[in-house]
Amino acid sequence: MITILKQLPLKILFPFLLLVLMETSCKNKKNLTKQKPVTVVDTTSEKCRMDFKTGKSLSKLMNDSELDFTYASAKFSCQLTLDSEEHSFNVSLRCRKDSVIWLSISKLGIDAARVLITKDTVKFTLGLTEKKYFVGDFSYINQMLHADLDYEMLQALLFGNSADFHDEDEKLKPGRDKTTCQYFLSTVRKRRLRRIANGTETPNESYQTMWLDPETFKITTLEFTDIQTKRKFASSYSDFKPVDKYLAPFKLVYTITAEKNIKANISYGRININEPQTFPFKIPASYERIEFKK
Repeated sequence: MITILKQLPLKILFPFLLLVLMETSCKNKKNLTKQKPVTVVDTTSEKCRMDFKTGKSLSKLMNDSELDFTYASAKFSCQLTLDSEEHSFNVSLRCRKDSVIWLSISKLGIDAARVLITKDTVKFTLGLTEKKYFVGDFSYINQMLHADLDYEMLQALLFGNSADFHDEDEKLKPGRDKTTCQYFLSTVRKRRLRRIANGTETPNESYQTMWLDPETFKITTLEFTDIQTKRKFASSYSDFKPVDKYLAPFKLVYTITAEKNIKANISYGRININEPQTFPFKIPASYERIEFKK
């Protein structure tokens, strides 16, 4: 068993972080004003019986339905597939909203990794025989994974909420789908627009699109498509159960279609909110620091 576990943590940790954090990055040199908007399409069939919803009204209904909390804790199992290679592990999760996320990853009942993430810092330790640690920020993780990650994206994906997005009418593209009988809403993330405005990134044509249940307005599918590189990230949510006065998804599936195909099936065993949490994280003096070169 130790032989199997020896190389496991680094191998599963970064794909796992990628799956729960990833918004695919795109560097397109077109002007922001030249972006092609997503056309509003009403494809509703009679059987769906869906009323028309504007982008603003859909956005409000979606935000009102999201899981809101000060503290959250949960446990879930994860089945991770890297191309044809499969791994399974368990995760304990603790979160203080908009502040800190703590993850403890175990394999066969043995602690494999511990992760502490804030808006400015990413830290993790690897146990078992590796005895290593990392302290840095999202820029190192983004460089390694060729992704565009941030704290808000991770927090949203873990709980089936939406990521921070621009809600001006001209940037909200609503629609109705006769196949799924669901609303969809396409928009641009605020964070990316801020970087473009600051001159730190070239504009792009990548939108996030969210499919919403027509009764609860919970997100059932969230997609990011990188038009330039043809990479695609999607998350789907199901098995919604009450958590306090909210609904939360207990089944989550993350998929990445790129140079390597990655898929993770997550099953929550429990989710608790608004119970104060601690976030223990200590780096033993004997651990070796992991250095990533730019």
